[in-house]
Amino acid sequence: MILVLRLLPFAVGITNAWLFFLQSTNAATYPYLVGIAPVLFFVAAVMIAKRQSITITFIQRMVPCTLAIAMAGYGMLLAEGNAATVVIPLFAGIASFLGLELLFLSMYLQASYPVNGLSHLNLSLVPVIFWLAAYTSVGLTVFIHLSQIIPILVMTLTAAAVFYATSHVDSTASDAMRWTLLGAWVGLQLGIACVVLPLTLPVHATLAATLGAFALRSRRYGIAPLIPRKLFYAEVTGAAFLIALLLGTSTWV
Repeated sequence: MILVLRLLPFAVGITNAWLFFLQSTNAATYPYLVGIAPVLFFVAAVMIAKRQSITITFIQRMVPCTLAIAMAGYGMLLAEGNAATVVIPLFAGIASFLGLELLFLSMYLQASYPVNGLSHLNLSLVPVIFWLAAYTSVGLTVFIHLSQIIPILVMTLTAAAVFYATSHVDSTASDAMRWTLLGAWVGLQLGIACVVLPLTLPVHATLAATLGAFALRSRRYGIAPLIPRKLFYAEVTGAAFLIALLLGTSTWV
């Protein structure tokens, strides 16, 4: 059985990448093929972890990868060309593989597990999740003329899930709830910005990814050990400069 579990990360990664590729060549079947991918990932994660204990903490750790794969499927609604046939399938496959591989190492090969590997992976997926959510949601209102409530709802729910799932390991249930509510508030603001600002789709997505990721990063400023003050100022200045650059150099439509 351990051999089967050891092969699961690679097998699921390849399978999910293949499902996304098939979806790109069979548009009429949407969303059934890509809809299988996040379910397959989570089921595989449960199989790997079932010898341990399936806890709330385990579910939290799996949410970002599952959400990233689901958002990749959401992004297939508007993806064309190489983005649909290569980039998104590769992203879904790599995210699936890395999430399950790190989970397996943390459960069975602790000596080979990189310190905080899953946490780092989850945080690195946050900008991609926000980017895909914003790009697709705004695109649906532009190209298909769906209700503008969609970006607001999608960004609110996405940010709430991301803030909850990336809670610090030492946070209490009340801490996690406060950050979940704050995440929902941040997502609401991002959704409103997506509706109100007359920007192109890539700029909307990049702005949402930058603001969402920095809002999440700000949580680290209150957790011991505190980061150096110089690094704090550098990060705030860098984020402000990037946002100003985006808004100042983009074409407003």
